[in-house]
Amino acid sequence: MEIKDNDVTSEKQSPEFDTDSINRAIEKASKDQSFINTAINLIKEMKFPAYKKDIINQVKHVASMDDDPDIIALFESLDGYIHYRDIYHVQKALEENNLEKKRTYQITDQTRDQSTVRTRHTTSDDSIKEREAVSKDEERKDYPEVPPSAMSNFICNTCGKQFQNQNDLIQHQRFEGTKNIGDATNK
Repeated sequence: MEIKDNDVTSEKQSPEFDTDSINRAIEKASKDQSFINTAINLIKEMKFPAYKKDIINQVKHVASMDDDPDIIALFESLDGYIHYRDIYHVQKALEENNLEKKRTYQITDQTRDQSTVRTRHTTSDDSIKEREAVSKDEERKDYPEVPPSAMSNFICNTCGKQFQNQNDLIQHQRFEGTKNIGDATNK
């Protein structure tokens, strides 16, 4: 059979790693921390940041024939769109399915209830200075102290009606036929 220029052909390609080998590697990593450590040691000389394809190329370059083939399959389980910042970032991604590590990093109910994190007591009537300033003497002169939740009221000079934004006030004044559109009060 002769192939012409306008013929469409197909060719079957088998993947290097199938889902069974990747799942087997993930399961092995979830049960054995030394498997993850062995895999991480293969990329410790690598330059970061790197994508999955760069990490796999490094592992293939460094790995010997004696190394477990599941190690490359473990790296195949990484997300190809993430730009891994460093070796720690890769290690955390590989430990994602390790139950022991999940328990170690999980916040307990006791920690959640009795946190040791420094918190500030705040109420809505406190001033920004009391909540945010490093010391009482610290002063900001570049803007007045107005809480972020403060609302501006735009009041029509003709009828006294309040509006939450200037656009609504202008639309109202046009509807009312007021000539002094720019003459509204902002409180």
